[in-house]
Amino acid sequence: MANSGTELEPAERGTRGFISAGAGIGLLGLNALISIPVVGWVVGGALALLGFVGIGGGTKTDRTYGTVALVAGAATILAQLHIGPLHFALGAGGLGLLAYGAFNLFKFFRGLRK
Repeated sequence: MANSGTELEPAERGTRGFISAGAGIGLLGLNALISIPVVGWVVGGALALLGFVGIGGGTKTDRTYGTVALVAGAATILAQLHIGPLHFALGAGGLGLLAYGAFNLFKFFRGLRK
């Protein structure tokens, strides 16, 4: 668990780094897939359904990841309808998550050396 200070333990940094980088890569891949019309609808619907299932989960982590999946699914469906700059937002979000993951992984590996 997180300590009371502002500095995270190396294991927490590593976990956040891998999950964030993986989510960033996933969003970038999702952004590429939504340009294929049928695939975009199917993937968006599947993510939204997965999000609803996750929100009904018993732990806080299940609900958090369920909410993220639901938002990504809804954004994918709305991007198919060409509502707003969601295509750009998914790409920017993916790059942001990738950068956050890389930062945490850098801190993780630097913490292992100490």
